[in-house]
Amino acid sequence: MRFEHSGLDHDALEGARQRKLMVRVRRKLFPCIIMVVLAIILSAPFRILGQMELQVALVLGTVWFWSLYRPAFMPLVGLFCGGLVVELFSVNPPGVLLFWMLVAYGVAHGCRVGLSRRGFLLAWSLYGLIVLGEALTNWVLMVIRVRGALSVYPIVFQEALAVGSYPFLHILYLWGLSVMEKHDRL
Repeated sequence: MRFEHSGLDHDALEGARQRKLMVRVRRKLFPCIIMVVLAIILSAPFRILGQMELQVALVLGTVWFWSLYRPAFMPLVGLFCGGLVVELFSVNPPGVLLFWMLVAYGVAHGCRVGLSRRGFLLAWSLYGLIVLGEALTNWVLMVIRVRGALSVYPIVFQEALAVGSYPFLHILYLWGLSVMEKHDRL
């Protein structure tokens, strides 16, 4: 049995397929693009106090949120490629931020089900521990580099900035996610 389709039906079907493909591509690339854009903007010489620490906090917060709440939107390949680009704009020792981005991704994926049942505070606390690990790694590498003692205040500052900014980042991403899902349904 052979069915005849008009050109209009075929065009509408092809348009729907293209739209579905664009939605999937946007979902897969959105967090990685946001992460790279944040790193590029915060690498510009704005002379903002804590700009480097804010860059780390927002990049790690982006990885943490999307890996924990929408892991399909943060594929590992996209994270790794985006992390390589972020490393180009980071003032941290090479590879440290990418390593901690991968740690955040792994912890979020591994604890996703348990954290979703326990609520925001536990997820926020684990994010704080990941940022603390990144800050300590940078500090230890800098101590080795200067071959002397350094103040721990940069660690405290970075931790306070990251933990303090995450709830706002979380709310912003939830809002963006709801807007994106409403747009996808149209």
